Parts: sequence; structure tokens; C-alpha cells
Amino acid sequence: MIEVGCIHCEGQREAARLDVEELILEQLAFEPTVVSVDIRQKRILLCEQCPKRSAHTCTSCGCYYAFRAALPSKKCPVGRW
Repeated sequence: MIEVGCIHCEGQREAARLDVEELILEQLAFEPTVVSVDIRQKRILLCEQCPKRSAHTCTSCGCYYAFRAALPSKKCPVGRW
């Protein structure tokens, strides 16, 4: 049996994802330095596979993991990067 998701719920999840991405980009504009796109993408991939991730957030530190991954002064709170 193929499970079909609620179109309304899927739309809400997509809007929330876009809102978070926009918020992160706005906040990163205020940062004097960020890591390279390559490093950020590698960090985000590790975060997305982490059991401490919940939606867009790291449950260990409470940060949006995509924001934290862009900052050169930050480290993963559980030592993944």
C-alpha cells in the first residue's frame, strides 16, 4: 500500500522550511565571517544525519544547525564536525 501525505501538511512543512532558510540567510548577513560554501554543506550533511537533529534544530544546543554550521567560531556540540 502506498501512503499518501496530506497536501496541506506538506505545504505547511515546505513553507516552514523556506521561512527558516530565509531567517538563517538574513542573520548570516550580519556575520562578519562565514565558512566556505563547501565546508558549510559538509557540516549540514553531518547534522542532517545526526540523531540529535529535530527538524531544523540541534537538540543539544538549540541552534538552527544550518546557521551554526556557517560560523567559523562554532563547533558541533556533539563533536560531529
